[in-house]
Amino acid sequence: MKDYSLPSNFLSNVTRYSALRYLQQKVAARCAELPSSFGTLEQWEQFRTELEKALRQRLPVWEPSEGPSPCRAAAPLGEELILEAIDVHFDEGFYIPVHFYRPQQLLQAGPAVIICPGYGQSKNEEDIVQMGMALARAGISALVVEYDATGERADRPDFETDRNNVTALGHLLGITNVGLQVMTNLAALRYLRQRPEIDCEHIGITGLCQGAIITWFTAAVCAGFAAVAPVCGATTYEAIALEYCNRQGGWSGASPYVFDLLSVADVQHVVAATAPRPLLVQNNMTDIHWPLSGFHKVKQFTEQIYGLYGASQRCRFQLEHGPHAYAEPFVSNLVEWFGQVLTCQQL
Repeated sequence: MKDYSLPSNFLSNVTRYSALRYLQQKVAARCAELPSSFGTLEQWEQFRTELEKALRQRLPVWEPSEGPSPCRAAAPLGEELILEAIDVHFDEGFYIPVHFYRPQQLLQAGPAVIICPGYGQSKNEEDIVQMGMALARAGISALVVEYDATGERADRPDFETDRNNVTALGHLLGITNVGLQVMTNLAALRYLRQRPEIDCEHIGITGLCQGAIITWFTAAVCAGFAAVAPVCGATTYEAIALEYCNRQGGWSGASPYVFDLLSVADVQHVVAATAPRPLLVQNNMTDIHWPLSGFHKVKQFTEQIYGLYGASQRCRFQLEHGPHAYAEPFVSNLVEWFGQVLTCQQL
């Protein structure tokens, strides 16, 4: 009878032949060299200054282009809200189509939140619409951006190839897809600051899934966001590389990654750069895309940095049991939290 058993050296060959294992070893070594804590606020702020500089180079971040942002259409949503479809100016001849939800009656300039959709989501996705409307009903205007390859910005019928094409062309130019989306958010922020009904000092940002990744980096390079709230999107690149890539296959494509990031920082350092601004991080406890070990590492490090500022009460990490979407309990938590921190109430 033929012997179908594996050769005795099979597992060792898998290890020594695997490019994934080779790179995982390099990732583990690189991450082990990153700082795990800071003894003083001065030491952290020196690191943070260098981190922001490195991110601005690696994403990269460039000076936004000025230009008009025409409103294409506006319509009432019941008796309480207005929905506007706006082309936000991005660069000469190029625009970002956004949806802007606002209360019909505003007695004075009020707060606003930028909503960053998740991987493959357009601004018209059901849960994105519900999030925008929920904020607007609470008196907080909401601007939903449309990222590349989705909705009105799609160039192909299949999102994955479209996003990969955009990512690849960006790499040829030294622009990561994360950086392109961060610049989308900065263009949206510039637009909101031009609206007379928006209080420029009280603009927050939230993102779901890959939109949460964009939220980390946007807040790290821009102090203009008064409150930051990623949803279903907190773990470390270390955990993705060493755990998730071994099981379900890792994140889709190269678009969530930043070139050479681990030479300066991992996610915990990027998220902590939000300090001392109010921060609410919510993860889904059943979500396979965000390893719990990474969530714990981000939480532990970020809480330590907020402690250096004496601002521990402004930093909140929560595990919830809900779908991978802007749904309950995430929506209610966000509306309540933004209502507190963007209207100068105490946490």
